Amino acid sequence: MIGLGSASKNARPILEKVKILHLFDAIVDGNDVTNAKPDPEVFLRAAKLLNATNEDSMVFEDSVAGIQAANIANMTSIGIGDERILHEAKYNFKDFTFMDTSFIEAFIK
Repeated sequence: MIGLGSASKNARPILEKVKILHLFDAIVDGNDVTNAKPDPEVFLRAAKLLNATNEDSMVFEDSVAGIQAANIANMTSIGIGDERILHEAKYNFKDFTFMDTSFIEAFIK
């Protein structure tokens, strides 16, 4: 299952415009929460909608506040971007092209 936790209040329209809205099982955006990252509210609500435990959730993030929110929620934080900036992430990749599918498969098993 895939959820989106975004601070943006335009998440749904953007996903719809790029024709990928249907790929998400749950979406929580800035319209659904009262607290901004690093508060984990956006991720906690998405996990609840997916009936997922925090410990079984993976968060892909490109911001320091997002990584901190994932860590506070006890979710696996995966930084996408500069490791020097996102050093609080449990794992870090320059971008998604550097991530091998075996990395995600290891979490699924």
